[in-house]
Amino acid sequence: MLAQVSVEAHKKGRRRARGGVNPTLGAPAVHGLEIPTVSRKALPSVGAFPNFTFHGGPIITNPQVYTSFWGSLWQSDLAYQQRAIRLNHFLQDLLNSDFMNVLSQYGTGNGAGSGNFVRASFVNNIPAILTEEEIHGILQSTIDAGILPEPTSNTALIIYLDEKSGVNDPNQDLVLCEPQNDNAFGYHSFFVTAANNPFYYAIIPALNNTCLKETCSNDTSCSLHLMQTVEQRLTQVTSHEFAEMATDPQLNAWFDPDPRVGENGDICNGEADTIAVGANTWTIQRIYSKFDDMNSNGAVFCLGQAFTPKPRLSQGPSIQAMALDRRQHKAFLESMLPIPSLHFDANTKEVTMDEREYNQYVEKLFHPSYQENIISDLPNFLRQCAEILEKEKEVSSEHDSHPSHHTTDVSTIY
Repeated sequence: MLAQVSVEAHKKGRRRARGGVNPTLGAPAVHGLEIPTVSRKALPSVGAFPNFTFHGGPIITNPQVYTSFWGSLWQSDLAYQQRAIRLNHFLQDLLNSDFMNVLSQYGTGNGAGSGNFVRASFVNNIPAILTEEEIHGILQSTIDAGILPEPTSNTALIIYLDEKSGVNDPNQDLVLCEPQNDNAFGYHSFFVTAANNPFYYAIIPALNNTCLKETCSNDTSCSLHLMQTVEQRLTQVTSHEFAEMATDPQLNAWFDPDPRVGENGDICNGEADTIAVGANTWTIQRIYSKFDDMNSNGAVFCLGQAFTPKPRLSQGPSIQAMALDRRQHKAFLESMLPIPSLHFDANTKEVTMDEREYNQYVEKLFHPSYQENIISDLPNFLRQCAEILEKEKEVSSEHDSHPSHHTTDVSTIY
């Protein structure tokens, strides 16, 4: 979701923006920070939103999705525990669904089956009221503890808060699920880690009835509704944030600079739809499709899914095709993912794991055989693998710090 653009920020070539979900149906965000953007001259095009264009920033081409559940209820309350399992399943299904066929036009994936859900984590003992600075500090702590990875350009993190937690950061004009002045149902942003890598994340609060009533004075004009289940609200907001984070992760890629328009989730804000994957039916939000907008001359532009991948837009980034057969690669990864979850105490920095979950994971890897019939000493084998990988990582880091040559890819724009 896109925030308002100030005159001074515009003169400096800076966009005042932060992705998010506006509580008002069909409206973009009106809060955020100034983020530098690459200046691009938009050429005329047909459609209802001709100025929704690519501005030169990075996108997530092969999403590697992580979830992190913040707050004590995710670990102590049975309903929350079951909800976490469902949300993880939703993200796996979302990546395998025809929803991804809409995002392919922007350079995110190649359609249904793109990307992977990698791992869930649980973080306890967080402040009841969070600021952006505190969120960044917790994220860095989880990276330092090995709960979350040092991000790559394809890492996407979805953070779910429990109902005891909210965001209130006056400096960033962010108020989520608080008793007064709520202005968003979720947002996406990024911060630069201690290792100088951008980390893309989205924050999604509990979205229970209390949160909706605090945020929306009129249910009819609200982008979420009391008649929806909490799960439906969470998955709808997740799809909005994921689509925006994947196509505009640093707030300088795909967007319309008009503050009344915003990112591809904002144009269709609040337009709920459903997707079916296997036996599951999930609530999602329709996303803006520039391809359909141009080809229908503005008659059709909000889609929840497409039967085939939308062709990559010529004005977007140039992306090298994957050499591996995507279906074979996907099948291999799905046999190993998701990795078992980890638990982190934000106060003590203690890391714990569920031994039963890890045992089930090992059984799944070797099924229908038993691991001892294939690798007699699995723990020692894994330790040896870890040592080799650590050495490879050191060599790779040393090579990256002393590159022999450097090349730059030039993005194709119009």
